[in-house]
Amino acid sequence: MMSEHPHIRAAMGSDIGKRRRNNQDTGVNESGVYMVCDGMGGGIGGERASALTAEQFKAVASEPVRSRQIIEAVLDAAQHDVYELGQDLGGVAGTTATGIILPARPADDGSEQAPLWYVVNVGDSRTYHFDFDGQGRAVASSISHITKDHSQRQQAIDSGLMSPQMANATIPRNVITQCIGAPQGIKPDFYAVVPSGRFIVCSDGLYSEVADAKIATISQANLDPQLAVEALIRAALHAGGDDNITVIVVDVWPDAPYGEPWHASKLDDGEELETIGDVTLDSLHT
Repeated sequence: MMSEHPHIRAAMGSDIGKRRRNNQDTGVNESGVYMVCDGMGGGIGGERASALTAEQFKAVASEPVRSRQIIEAVLDAAQHDVYELGQDLGGVAGTTATGIILPARPADDGSEQAPLWYVVNVGDSRTYHFDFDGQGRAVASSISHITKDHSQRQQAIDSGLMSPQMANATIPRNVITQCIGAPQGIKPDFYAVVPSGRFIVCSDGLYSEVADAKIATISQANLDPQLAVEALIRAALHAGGDDNITVIVVDVWPDAPYGEPWHASKLDDGEELETIGDVTLDSLHT
């Protein structure tokens, strides 16, 4: 599914994979809202959890302006809905949510492009970024993780208790520390990103099967976002397809070339793009 504006081209695809009985992933690719939700809780619970959360983000897509306050309200509503779903089902239903939200709906002519966009994350789905070369092709060596997994593995690495190699060998990848619907609530991460280059938003059904280096190679080889989505899904299926796979590719060409090395910066609690602090702004130009 492709959406297009003069400065933004986005495509989305999803596949049930080879091992699952239903697809618990739900994606949103509407009016400058590019989100992937990966449900959990078994069977219909995970499927409904991701769908409920995606519906909340679709409501954001209908808003002409999307502040952090609005996004947080949507996340709170999703948290309430999914928690209640778990109660109704007699257990815990949950979903991850990650992706890009523009602070204003894109104009039909692509004008008035915002200087910074939001990236939001709860859980262990991921949002990646690539620089473009002079021909508008993703540069494989520039791959970077914008989001940081909310997982026990990442927590052990961040604490310094384990090296990445040790954590990867001893802690299961899918033991997460945050999800929408968890009884203890959520603390979403917000990032400010410069709208330039290629963004990839995906569920763990992609990156658990396909190494970052392969994701980068495929991204560089496929100039068209729809072809990139299809190639990434094929690679995950070829590697085993043990989970549902959802991928969104968003290509962005700014009005003027971005003159500094591309960088994302995590926002402080309550920090909005329009009131971004000097420290955060400086880090975007580091």
